[in-house]
Amino acid sequence: MKTLKLEPQYSLKKIKNFFNTAYLKSSKQIISIPINQCRHYCGFRYGCNSFNPYEQYIIGLHQKQSLETIRKRFEDFLIYYRPQNFGEVFGIELSKHIPLWIYPWHRGNNFNTSNGWLENVDDIIDIITHFSHQGVKRSQINQEYKWLEGAYHSISSIGYQPQKYDYIEVLKLTRQDNQSVFIVKDGNHRLSSLVAIGNSDVLVKCYGFETIKERNCYQWKQVQLGNYSEEDALKVFNVYFTGVDNFRKAQEPALIIEK
Repeated sequence: MKTLKLEPQYSLKKIKNFFNTAYLKSSKQIISIPINQCRHYCGFRYGCNSFNPYEQYIIGLHQKQSLETIRKRFEDFLIYYRPQNFGEVFGIELSKHIPLWIYPWHRGNNFNTSNGWLENVDDIIDIITHFSHQGVKRSQINQEYKWLEGAYHSISSIGYQPQKYDYIEVLKLTRQDNQSVFIVKDGNHRLSSLVAIGNSDVLVKCYGFETIKERNCYQWKQVQLGNYSEEDALKVFNVYFTGVDNFRKAQEPALIIEK
């Protein structure tokens, strides 16, 4: 183990960072998992022949469908995918309005009821979470096409090389019966590409200390704060095991801003 030299000017912050880094390294696991146990954070399943906008796009590329066809299908998804809360994301009934992307195990204290919807379309980072009343920019959609197509062409030509380009990273959810699923934190494009070319398993990076366990539901931060009931928290947890096969279409589609 590396020795930490405590020089006089060595700050407490640096000391904490040293031990935090050591802890992260020791808890990191590289494991092989079935792709059909992986989930997009919106609940879409991978490798299950079910609806998944990323996977559908890249499989279309692999099958040599026309770009016009697969892009229209993707944009139809984008303009009608406008969930206002977690219940609408997952197609489940919750006892109250749960804002987007505040999970029951989320450690923060900010429970903003409008979380996930942005005033300024330029603040949107992830095309799947393109939620602004202004609409979604054409330039952001085009950038997404480059990433999707780039990932597919890379994986199909040189394969998945995590040791060189880093691993797909996942968050593990475990039930009391020890069944597990994995939310993809980073690598949705690569994972979709692996499905398209026929892979059924994938090497991923998973941090053991981050594992979300059903039996600890009462200890999850948002449950303790009273923002989630235990029943609602478990509904969100369990929906990842069943997966989301479709999405609720908004009555009014988003405007595509041509810039």
